Amino acid sequence: MDKLNFKHLFFIICATTIPALKTYPQIFMRHAKKESWISVTIAGIIIILYFNYIIKVCVRNKCFSLYEIYTYAIGKLLGRIFLILFLITLFLSLLGSASLETSVIHYNLFVESPNWYIALFIVLPGLYSVLKGKNSVIIVIMVSIIISVINGINLYMLTYRFKEYKRLFPVFEKGISLDFFIGTAKALGLYASAVIALPYLAQIKEKERIRRCAIFTLIFVVQMIIVSTDGILTTFSIERANIIIFPKLIQTQLISYFGFIASGEFYVIFQVISGWFAKYVATLFCILLILKELKIEKICNIRFLPYTISALVYIGALCTTNSLIGLFKFLEFYDFICIINFFIMPTIIFIIYSFRVKAQSNK
Repeated sequence: MDKLNFKHLFFIICATTIPALKTYPQIFMRHAKKESWISVTIAGIIIILYFNYIIKVCVRNKCFSLYEIYTYAIGKLLGRIFLILFLITLFLSLLGSASLETSVIHYNLFVESPNWYIALFIVLPGLYSVLKGKNSVIIVIMVSIIISVINGINLYMLTYRFKEYKRLFPVFEKGISLDFFIGTAKALGLYASAVIALPYLAQIKEKERIRRCAIFTLIFVVQMIIVSTDGILTTFSIERANIIIFPKLIQTQLISYFGFIASGEFYVIFQVISGWFAKYVATLFCILLILKELKIEKICNIRFLPYTISALVYIGALCTTNSLIGLFKFLEFYDFICIINFFIMPTIIFIIYSFRVKAQSNK
């Protein structure tokens, strides 16, 4: 597999977007409240338009290198600085993936197992997958996302009878508040992780199909998140949903069929573990792709970078998983950084790049 094909892009985008929005929806639900399903819909439409524009610029100018786009748009120095900020956000994403997966396993499966022990089973397999190369990374992502999606569909069917859709209405009883817009912005920050897929575009051989595939994938992702958010809102009151740490896990405890199918936590935990591991591997490989573009080998030996990054993630995960309060504070901070470095700055830079290319071609 010298080159990826456009179908692989589907799994990469799913891996980078779905886990966060399904695992900790409280980030935006605390603000958007009962109208959270509207927030994720609006944020989803914005991210589709945003990604469509970015890929349109890349395809039209036949340039799929973030390094080239950033440096051409705002100069070498500023371009490198903002690309490093992009890399830092990728590292935070990597840290968030390891921390969330560690916490879910610790609090819901192996309470007596320490976090340092659980984190090893995330960081080391992730490192091994990346060291094996691009083929290994894609296979891990594909298998993990297929497992995650299948479990999501099973959960939807098994929990359907416990949902009361009247809980979704009426909407905006007290008018549209500032909190609703904050909730929408926070959902947008989580969706914006889709840009982790951008460094992979250069690896795809069928460039003309990238845009169509990306839009289809994001529509698929958005409908999954709407269904997932609706599922929480129609099962619990918004007040209760916002005080539950992992609402999907509590939702599945209602399951009871035929006297032997009960407590569907297995589906959620399996979904969460596979989803976050896919995001972890996709993000780590993405970091290495960008570092190669920055010619990091001139400064240090690139062979040791995966080990160094993994060690830093492991240490960071031990710090963020000390308490759930600390973890969720980190996630709030991460979401804010995503809005800036994964959404606002790329939008500005791609617009500048597009105008500069047009100006150059008109000369």
